[in-house]
Amino acid sequence: MLNRRLRYAALTLFSLCWGLALSLNQPVYASEPCNPPNVIPREVCDFDSFHGSPPRQLPNGWTEFIYYGDPTFMQDKDTFWGVPSLRIWSVGGTFEVGLYTQVGVTPGAGYRASIAWGAPNKPDTFGRQLGIDPTGGTDPRSPNVVWGPEHFGPGRILNYPPPDVNIDVRARAVGDVMTVFFKVNHPQSQGDDLIFVDAIALYPDESAPAAIQPVEAAPQEAAQEAAPVAAAPAEAEVAVASIPTDTPIPPTATPTETPSPTPTATATPTPTATPSPTPTLTPTPTATWTPWPTATPENAGLSVEQAQLQLASAAANVEPALLFLVGIIGFGGAGIFGSSYWWVRRRR
Repeated sequence: MLNRRLRYAALTLFSLCWGLALSLNQPVYASEPCNPPNVIPREVCDFDSFHGSPPRQLPNGWTEFIYYGDPTFMQDKDTFWGVPSLRIWSVGGTFEVGLYTQVGVTPGAGYRASIAWGAPNKPDTFGRQLGIDPTGGTDPRSPNVVWGPEHFGPGRILNYPPPDVNIDVRARAVGDVMTVFFKVNHPQSQGDDLIFVDAIALYPDESAPAAIQPVEAAPQEAAQEAAPVAAAPAEAEVAVASIPTDTPIPPTATPTETPSPTPTATATPTPTATPSPTPTLTPTPTATWTPWPTATPENAGLSVEQAQLQLASAAANVEPALLFLVGIIGFGGAGIFGSSYWWVRRRR
């Protein structure tokens, strides 16, 4: 009976040690970009849940926009920050598309938009760009949108400072809502082309430039409405000029009442009909990004394969220590087993 108990204890101890060794060799994935101080809700920032179905399957909380082309939006698993991710792809087609989300913010506060993962299979043919509308609008073509740098070429983890890739953009809120845009520009196809997108965040950042003056569309509409009014006097002038001057006028009983063209028929256009110039928005260049403290610098700019090699190397360094620990525990277990066996023999 005692020998059976000792064998059971040794087997349990071995199982625990083996389980610990296996757990240390598993890769660890997390979504640090979506942790505070990020203000986009985690379930929206993480791209962890989707709605709809291909070709328009999108992360919850995000809406697509399309300049041209017809790519497929769908859920996929290629990412460094924890599956799933968004895949945008086409076969033999070019496109310029993106997605946006609206975020509650503090009026007048500065913010920085950042994307953690933007990994295309043919990097030189994909441009990646972030934008912020400080007024909360949803039109990516609006002059109110402040766009950051557009990056073509290698780069998967896109929220690190130089010399690694960073396409972050800063702006200061005008109201209590901001809109974050992410745009993919794919002007050249090489067959089956795709890009994986994951974890787009918005952080408070008081280094953001001063708030912009929003561009209103109302003055343009008023100018379009005033144009027909300004043209009316010209039409009246043409009508008066078309009356033939050599046509005899029938005599009447009271010649003094015969109507005749007068200069008052040519109206002068009012100066108020001239539309006032519309102010244009000049995007403010973004400042150098301060490294975000929750990112892991040693994974900066690394591909998935390189990150896995580093993890495997770290696991290899842990294995000798583990084997030593297992050896000590095994030696101790053998001692306990031997002592118990000797004690039982002596009792007999």
